[in-house]
Amino acid sequence: MAMPPASLVACNIYITAAASQRATLLQLLCKAQEQCHQLRSQSQTDGAVVVGSEAQHARNKERMLSAVGIIHAYADIPYDRSSFHIAGRSDCVSDVAASLVCNAVTDMEFDPFGYDGGKSRHPFVGLVDHVSVMPLVYPKNNDSSLEDNIGSMSCRDAAAANAAREIGRRISTTNLVNVHYYGRACPHNTPLSKVRRERTSFFGSGGAIDRKQKGQQYCDQIITNAVKGDTTIGTPVGGFVENFNIRLTSNVNLNQAKSLTQFVRGRNINTMGYGVVGVEALTLPYVRDPLSGDTVVYEVACNLTNPHEGGVTQIRDQLNQWIEKETAELSSEMNVETSKLNYDYFVEDAYRVGTTEEQCLRALMNINESETSIPDNFWEGYDKEVFSNFEDNLLQ
Repeated sequence: MAMPPASLVACNIYITAAASQRATLLQLLCKAQEQCHQLRSQSQTDGAVVVGSEAQHARNKERMLSAVGIIHAYADIPYDRSSFHIAGRSDCVSDVAASLVCNAVTDMEFDPFGYDGGKSRHPFVGLVDHVSVMPLVYPKNNDSSLEDNIGSMSCRDAAAANAAREIGRRISTTNLVNVHYYGRACPHNTPLSKVRRERTSFFGSGGAIDRKQKGQQYCDQIITNAVKGDTTIGTPVGGFVENFNIRLTSNVNLNQAKSLTQFVRGRNINTMGYGVVGVEALTLPYVRDPLSGDTVVYEVACNLTNPHEGGVTQIRDQLNQWIEKETAELSSEMNVETSKLNYDYFVEDAYRVGTTEEQCLRALMNINESETSIPDNFWEGYDKEVFSNFEDNLLQ
């Protein structure tokens, strides 16, 4: 591949499967971790690093540019969805990610209907639903040459896009999926939302919209002929994307949940006066166990396309404003004491899905959350923790 060898990227892989294929998913993670171990061994650098001085800053950069790792893996059983999050040198990341997605489509079964007809699933287009590759920006330092040495932003964008296309080329060789490129991996920089809407059945799948309204229309218009469905692969134009979900309680109905979605969407800032910069949001049903008749609650799933300006803090601010609005309305309509209409009345949980840019960079520098130095066996312990947490998710 024609890409700068020293470009750092992150890659997120989303798979439409969870508990029903637990063993295969764990095997995918194990194989990917072993491949990362082999790639790190090939370019191992010696010596411990302690963050601090200019020289140590340069050493950290060198350490990262020889590294690749599985930063996080997550399974959400009710949504029948799993994800793998990889970071490191762009050529290494594309190699690991391509192997993982090819193993997934080769070894895993794809049931487009799911255990409850797919109505409770996260929206999807195929078995390997979505692969995103994003440039990682190394923290600024007083010595700008350190930043220059790992490539300009345009070089990093190009490396991420090349990595995305290489993953798409590899998965296409299986002849089991249709690949749709978006963002910088697409010749026309087509946004992911437009690709999903115009070329796939994403917005007519899972809990994206009411099937009695538009859902069946999408499914009827766009039917994939691939055995394992479609895959969207690309590089977001804006850089690193974070994911954050707000799960509401059973006290909140669908119309109220939709109003919160409008409250956080970035596109509403100019027209409605509220929203968060760069946030894309969907209202989704969430049912822990559809087969047992669990109550449906609603989640607002957010993509943070500009987390430095429109991040989790800003989303929480908008959430609090929405709660204030709902509290005023409900206390008047239902004659309920305002003191009872608190945060816990409306919100069950608000949580990240996947990684942040800082989390990826800290792992590549071999720094644990509570540490400022590198343990000798960092990756051994890190891989075990990632595997154990993923296994726990799958057993829920």
